[in-house]
Amino acid sequence: MLRRLEISNFAVISHCVFEPGSGLNVISGETGAGKSLLIDAIGLILGDKASKTLIRSDCDKAYVEALFDPSALSEDSFSELKVILENYGLPFDEENLIISREINADGKSSARINGRSAVLTVLKEISSIFVDIHGQNDTQKIFDENTHCDLLDRFIGKEAYDLKKQYTDVLQQYKNTVLKIRDLGSSPEANAKRREYLMFASSEIRKADFKEGEEEELSELKKRFENSARISNLLEEANELLYASEDSSVTTLKQASGIIEKLSVFDESYKEISERLNSLSLDVEALASDVNSKYEADEYSEEKLDETDKRISLLYDMKAKYGSSISEINKFADDAEKEISDIDNSEIRLGELRKELKIIESDLLSKSKALSELRHKHAEVLSSKIVNELSDLEMVNTRFGVNFKEHSKQKYFSGKGTEDISFEFSANPGESLKPLSRIASGGEASRIMLAVKTILSEADSTPTLIFDEIDTGISGAAALKVAEKLKAISLKHQVLSVTHTAQIASAADVNFYICKHTDLVSSNTEIIKLDQDGKIKEVSRLLSGTSDEESFNLAKNLIARF
Repeated sequence: MLRRLEISNFAVISHCVFEPGSGLNVISGETGAGKSLLIDAIGLILGDKASKTLIRSDCDKAYVEALFDPSALSEDSFSELKVILENYGLPFDEENLIISREINADGKSSARINGRSAVLTVLKEISSIFVDIHGQNDTQKIFDENTHCDLLDRFIGKEAYDLKKQYTDVLQQYKNTVLKIRDLGSSPEANAKRREYLMFASSEIRKADFKEGEEEELSELKKRFENSARISNLLEEANELLYASEDSSVTTLKQASGIIEKLSVFDESYKEISERLNSLSLDVEALASDVNSKYEADEYSEEKLDETDKRISLLYDMKAKYGSSISEINKFADDAEKEISDIDNSEIRLGELRKELKIIESDLLSKSKALSELRHKHAEVLSSKIVNELSDLEMVNTRFGVNFKEHSKQKYFSGKGTEDISFEFSANPGESLKPLSRIASGGEASRIMLAVKTILSEADSTPTLIFDEIDTGISGAAALKVAEKLKAISLKHQVLSVTHTAQIASAADVNFYICKHTDLVSSNTEIIKLDQDGKIKEVSRLLSGTSDEESFNLAKNLIARF
């Protein structure tokens, strides 16, 4: 649920903190005081588009921050939230989720989730788990026949979602198989051209015969060959000094060792020096042998450098044509050879695919039939429940129906099934059912939407539901019934309702009053949480525009009903 909303430099709001409670929270106030700004601020948290026009005059940025309580989520929604946050590398806190938006003077905005930057798509994905807004524009969604199937499925619940998931999985198999048949069934000329290209590509790649890791080996070899001339000269010079010349180190040390050995005949103390010289001579001789071996084994040649350059150039050419790595190049050849085989055996493969398509189509028809039967069965229940709810909302003698129209054979299977689903409505006895979009008035649409939301509220796992002037176009007894419905929904959800009717304000568990103060310099809107006396005064104002004793007593009586 929404625990706290902080708004700064947002239109005529300098700074305010909104802390709704559980149950039914009602926001009211004078016309033009800025009630819609509260909904606009929440809309930004939900990922709505930001505009620099929302920044308060003489300010360089606007800021909105919302604190949600994840512990209020259902078990499934809680797990979903955790997975989403982990997938996007965002911090997870079991008790707090903080979402913020900042709008800058250049019109650009930034979003954060638990202190980390986030893109709007992630913001929308996460915030939709917590909040569902039903504003005046959203009420019009009940007119959109594209939403009717989803509303019916939501009413049915898990059984519908499971069947629909099975149907869409098989539908994807069906589409993939149709595409394969189209590709294999293309013109012989196109197949022949494609085969010729694939044969050339495969032959070129196989002839090049690049092995995994060869690119790194070639790079190292090129570096070594580029320095080989200098290396060869240095090795030759070292070999001469150590081994090959008449006055090399090895020869000189051996001569010195022989001379000292002769001295040891005259003086025993020279014997140790002679032995050390002899040992040193042997070590230097071994080192000289190693250097000589390196010298004799040196592979440098202009031809080998040229061969390496050509091999590297060939690899670059292959990468430009067939993939960014040796692995991708060789995979291209593997895929090409498989496709050549498919083309060579296209008639056989086409026959196999057509058989597969018949099996898949049969399964798809079975799944779509089961989904249709489930929807037909529950459509009657939904219609009956909506009629009952509308009767409670002072819309007696209305009729409501769900119309099913089977798709044409050309476009039989769609993502939602094989039928178009639309709601139908009749407001008066004797009138036939007609499409809801052509019948219902604004006030009727609001009540129909509320009836649907009342029915769906038990299955709806969204903890916070916001109704922005759901009472548009209604008054009197109908407004009282709307208040009762909102109160009923608030038993299982946190409900925020922006209203201009006394009946809904009377039903609130918590009341907030939005007022605007204006001086010669600027205007500022603030949100005030009302105590019981304040609530009575506000209901009195909504009833008669005054707070005289008669209106005051009427307000107390109205509040007492709830």
